[in-house]
Amino acid sequence: MRVLFDTNILLDALLAREPFLENAAFLLDGVESGKIAGFMSATTVTNVN
Repeated sequence: MRVLFDTNILLDALLAREPFLENAAFLLDGVESGKIAGFMSATTVTNVN
């Protein structure tokens, strides 16, 4: 499965924002385990930075 990650999903995980942390972590765990191919747009990098 391919997933385009929105900036907010990454910020939810990085900043441990509740109540969204659990869902964001679940998706990123899928990327880490290889079940999900995760992508983000180029502007996400500058927005998160």
